[in-house]
Amino acid sequence: MKRILFSIALFSSVYLSAQTVIVEEKYEKRNEPIAYRYLPNSKKLVIFKGETLPLFAVTSETIFFMTKSAYSFDESGTRTILFENEKLANCTFSLTENSFKAFGGSKISVTSDRKYYLNNVYTNSFTNDEIKNINSSYFGLLNNDNGFFFNGYSRTLFFNSFNDSYDLGFTNQKGKEKINFEKDEVFLEVFDLKSKQKNRVKLETPKLDLLKGNSFVESTDGVTFSCKLQANNTFDMVTKSVSKEQNETTIYKTTYDIQGKKIKDVALKLNLKDNFFVLSSCGAGYVDNFVWDVQAVNNYYEDSKNGDMYVYGIYTNKKSKIHKGFDPVGFYIFKFDKDGNKIWESINPMKDKYFEGLCCGLYFNLNLFEYNGKLLFTNSVNEATEFSNYAIVDKTSGNVLKMNRVDFNNTTSFARTRAFINNTYDKRDLKNKAFSPVSFVAMDLSPAMDNYLKTIPSKGNAVYFETIFSNQGIWLVETDNKEYYKVLLFKD
Repeated sequence: MKRILFSIALFSSVYLSAQTVIVEEKYEKRNEPIAYRYLPNSKKLVIFKGETLPLFAVTSETIFFMTKSAYSFDESGTRTILFENEKLANCTFSLTENSFKAFGGSKISVTSDRKYYLNNVYTNSFTNDEIKNINSSYFGLLNNDNGFFFNGYSRTLFFNSFNDSYDLGFTNQKGKEKINFEKDEVFLEVFDLKSKQKNRVKLETPKLDLLKGNSFVESTDGVTFSCKLQANNTFDMVTKSVSKEQNETTIYKTTYDIQGKKIKDVALKLNLKDNFFVLSSCGAGYVDNFVWDVQAVNNYYEDSKNGDMYVYGIYTNKKSKIHKGFDPVGFYIFKFDKDGNKIWESINPMKDKYFEGLCCGLYFNLNLFEYNGKLLFTNSVNEATEFSNYAIVDKTSGNVLKMNRVDFNNTTSFARTRAFINNTYDKRDLKNKAFSPVSFVAMDLSPAMDNYLKTIPSKGNAVYFETIFSNQGIWLVETDNKEYYKVLLFKD
């Protein structure tokens, strides 16, 4: 009997040590959680609190949530106040995580002033008229897992175009935001956040003969580009080409300083030999049955510590129209150093009949996360059958350490508008609970998290969950969107 009790106690201690309750609070009237953001450099999770605007106040320009305060939490649960007693909306952090910007002013909407808080202290603002016709969309969006999305959904309206000193955008030679990369001149618009001075410089762009011609696949809208900020003084312009044979692609990464001077050109060359590239919803470019962009052939994750780049996507072994993912068979990851030298390639078949049976790149939603010092590739699908494939990949060798597939369901019974978390995916053995597709991957990777979810009652208010992968483990955000919210961290 003592041995049994000892075993139970030992199991309980191991289970409890695998998780940490970061924060658990009840909803307060007009001071409820409205958004969150993980900061990988600071290794903290930020919770934004405020209130939901009433329906009668909503117009085409209205933002649904007013932010009043923000708090960050480290892996031990220590809380730091970022700000309180404000009236802001759509707060988003700079790449360095030292600064943030938000909509502010007497009436909050998408036409409100852009207020900048450098080192978390209010510094300056720009009116909507001052930034009118400036296109910042090329810098993409940043999701809650800190992945870049150039044409994807995000919970923020702000683009990832600012750092601790400047906000950036682009115009053509006429000062307009619509840019034809093949015909127009491209100008960088620079807003100094401290002095409020503006600067406009012409950029030397990559040569078109590297991207367009008889030997390349063309986008339906011609040549396009995207951008990524690098710290406070530089940014990268990214263009891509895909060979007519569809087995070679090159990513051209051109680095500029804030004055528009070209600093460096790097070319990442990928060759699948006897296999072929197909497009997907990988967070770069866009793809559907009729309109598509070769930027969507793959995306890359860049290690902020050493500049290593990991390019990921999916492939097929039968050549077809590149925007149609006929008979996809697997995924690939290529690793390059900061100068574009290939370190390794990892080309892996999925061996999954459901994956191989899909015929449109729109159905494939790819992600690449850094998780516990390794790479985590995920491919989530919502079609006739909902599932996620995933693989744990060693960063040093490219070897696949684990691969699996998880199934789930999509139901509208959990649908809820204007909520802190609004997911509609579930599983039969987890009744009255809703998740995002990658959350089911997290359950499969973390038995402690899976066991914890089973302890939550299946009756009462529906409970919604979101997961964030990090080198610290898996952050789980939990709420019933009515009475409480909770954040836990699960470590291996």
